Amino acid sequence: MKKKYPTLIEGPVLNQLLSLTWPSIGGFLSMIIFNMTDTYFVSLMGTEALAAMGFTFPVVMVIGSASTGISMGAASVISRAMGQGDHYHMKRTATDGVLLSVLFVTIVSAAGLLTMDPLFRFLGAEGESLKLVKDYMFIWYIGAVTVTMPAISDSCLRAVGDMMRPFIVMTVCALLNVVLDPILIFGYFGVPAMGIRGAALATLISRFAGMVTTLSFLHFHAGLVDFSIPKFREVRESWSRILHVGIPATMTQLLLPLSRSFLTKMAAASGGTVAVAAMAAGSRIEGFIQMLIVAYSLALIPMVGQNWGAGRMDRILSIRRISLRFALVYGALVFVVFLFIAEPVARLFSSETMVVKGTAYYLKLMALSAAGLGYMTFMNQSLNSAGKPYASARLNLITYIVILLPLAWVGSTLWDFKGIVIALALTQVLGALWAHGEAMYVFRHPRVPPAVEEKA
Repeated sequence: MKKKYPTLIEGPVLNQLLSLTWPSIGGFLSMIIFNMTDTYFVSLMGTEALAAMGFTFPVVMVIGSASTGISMGAASVISRAMGQGDHYHMKRTATDGVLLSVLFVTIVSAAGLLTMDPLFRFLGAEGESLKLVKDYMFIWYIGAVTVTMPAISDSCLRAVGDMMRPFIVMTVCALLNVVLDPILIFGYFGVPAMGIRGAALATLISRFAGMVTTLSFLHFHAGLVDFSIPKFREVRESWSRILHVGIPATMTQLLLPLSRSFLTKMAAASGGTVAVAAMAAGSRIEGFIQMLIVAYSLALIPMVGQNWGAGRMDRILSIRRISLRFALVYGALVFVVFLFIAEPVARLFSSETMVVKGTAYYLKLMALSAAGLGYMTFMNQSLNSAGKPYASARLNLITYIVILLPLAWVGSTLWDFKGIVIALALTQVLGALWAHGEAMYVFRHPRVPPAVEEKA
């Protein structure tokens, strides 16, 4: 490695967690700005263009979830290898993770270009909306590798404890997108107006800049790119280690949006457009509640992975205790704050009284259960980082399918929209209890002594 990153297997755990968390807050904000910018400028083109963006969401979400799964797999392997002092397999995993991501996106993009018409007709697009969807996705598919590449490279950097450079990458992408969206969509400074194709191109140019930046960091700063030609067996084994975590992680990434789509359908049946609007607005605002939760969970990747690789179970149990306390304290603060601001914030998204009340009710219940969501998220990330993806997958499957959907059905039957929200809040608390049991069993009874895991 060109830069000798200090390992996280010694020193004060709390201080290390805090120092790893704060850069990710800025990165998460940058991604919120990126997504809101696209939505805002496309909305100025009219309802058809905004609807077209909506039709692209399921496809982009599935590809993004798979890319995130590969990223999580690579980060888990790298962080554990760093804890073991195995620098060769750190470089091999980072390089092979990038290659795997490129291969996956190339295959998916080729298939996507050949199936645009039937796929988006199946999703409900027709007429002008279908034309706009195809205009957007043709460009998106061509440059999809630029969208997925920063995720895998940034995860590799986080695995060695570098949280600042991924923040820089996400900030570069967000700021460039803010500048390019209006220029390419509406045409300024002599650039012809491209409409929705301009939105797609702005995304790809911004992501391309992020891709170049993060790959430069990965090679020149971290020294995690291996240019030697490996044997096919080495690549195959490297991909196997990555996908051991990556495939279950991808499946669990899809469970939450899938379950939320069922909740939206239930809300439409029980409360009509008012309930759907309230849930949609509440979900967007809820992203700000989750900001610190996501940032802290990213800090767990190098902390848990490296200590698992070094066999420091005492430190992992300390990390779990700190995570529980953080979730409880943060959840309490969020609840107190949203008791007072839920309704005023809801008014920013709608002027209809019933939508405002529904959104405020949603936000208060989600704030009440924020501690449960936080702790469950932390244990999910910890299990994946420790190379125990099936425990994480089991946790998510039970939480979002076995618990949430039946509770939401009962809630909608008894109390309409409010019952659905109650079910969602209760699920987050029950999920946290299950997560605690899964984590405690894995961390106190590792099947293989972490320090002597097979090094391929």
